[in-house]
Amino acid sequence: MKKDNTVELVETIFKVTRLMKDQMSFTNNLIHLSVLQIQTLVFLKQNTKTSMSDIAEYFHIELPSATSLVNKLCDQKLVKRSADQKDRRLVMITLTSTGKELLERAMSQRKKKLEKILFYLSSKEKLELLNIFKTLDAKLQKENEN
Repeated sequence: MKKDNTVELVETIFKVTRLMKDQMSFTNNLIHLSVLQIQTLVFLKQNTKTSMSDIAEYFHIELPSATSLVNKLCDQKLVKRSADQKDRRLVMITLTSTGKELLERAMSQRKKKLEKILFYLSSKEKLELLNIFKTLDAKLQKENEN
């Protein structure tokens, strides 16, 4: 009888994800950004008209958590708030030029760190991992559509 490795796989995924998250955080001088903060900057770069609710919905977090996340980025002058032109009650969040520059540096650094992590894998293992992630992506995308 074949042993089901699901429990071990789940535990290993969590462990590797945590280790990679630690490796992928970005520190530059006195500015430290978490993975979620970097992902928020990426989201804002891709979605120029973004409200606090959009951020909360995209990251599946509560509105107060999104506000806290944006406040930290505002404190570092990486994003700014402004009133929507059509509805002054709506606050829009946008990247500042400092945020754009920092994001470019962060993404370049994260790419280098990820390449360093992937160095541990052979070409064949990288291809297998890519195929696994593509399969998971396709199935999860399909599930999200339903």
